[in-house]
Amino acid sequence: MQFRMLGPLQMYDDRRRAATELTSPLQQRLLKALLAHPNTLVPASVLVRELWGGRPPHKAGNALQAHASRLRRAMERAEPGGPGAARLVARDAGYLLRVGPEELDSARFRLGVRRARALAGSDPEEAGLLLRQALSRWRGDALAGPRGPAGDALAVVLEQERLGALEAVFDLSLLTGQHRRIVPELREAVLAHPARPRFREQLGRALAGPRVTPPPAGGGRALRPVPPAPGDARSGGAGRDGGAGSGELDRLRALVERIASDQHALRSAIAQLSELVGRTAA
Repeated sequence: MQFRMLGPLQMYDDRRRAATELTSPLQQRLLKALLAHPNTLVPASVLVRELWGGRPPHKAGNALQAHASRLRRAMERAEPGGPGAARLVARDAGYLLRVGPEELDSARFRLGVRRARALAGSDPEEAGLLLRQALSRWRGDALAGPRGPAGDALAVVLEQERLGALEAVFDLSLLTGQHRRIVPELREAVLAHPARPRFREQLGRALAGPRVTPPPAGGGRALRPVPPAPGDARSGGAGRDGGAGSGELDRLRALVERIASDQHALRSAIAQLSELVGRTAA
């Protein structure tokens, strides 16, 4: 079975190719907290805070035990004939979830990213393909839905890893001359993450296009892309104050900044309109 965290939480049975989602918000919080610490005993006091925050019910220990039993039965239904009952181990001090690395989509994603980074220096095109395959495991926001502090922390870490992998994909695409192909993706990334400057820098480079070397005197060879060198103006490093094309690059940077600013202003206006409509309706 797979525990899918790169999107809404799912338990996926590979044999039946069937996904099971928990309908109980408290069971979702419980499973997400356990998945944040796989194969580790999580104290009952921690799990109580995960489920109810600072307002636990009367006899919270008994309530936690009831939800753990329901979660165990849900895992058994999600994986008929599997080790469902043995996965969730109850001990006096808390609970432990037994799960192998191959059963976590987050672990498979991380493995793909590591393989891609190891290959980036020798085969950037293949590394880019591996990164895209790893990113294809994502189905939405990590651990979407109800979650407690441990689930929130894990979701933040996974999202940062996703954005880092996406930045690496764009870097490899720029290195291999795929500037035009990634412009739509970069525009979407800039609008979705206006506070992340790397995407704006990469969009400016993609819009500028690859550098080319002139053909040799009297030659007939076609122009070819030249990857930006460290510190080159097109790489977003040094050299912004001079050199051919620096004015055009500044213009493109300004365009990217304006796109991000316009998107932020649009979101603010929508929020203000929604608030006004709500007050009017009241």
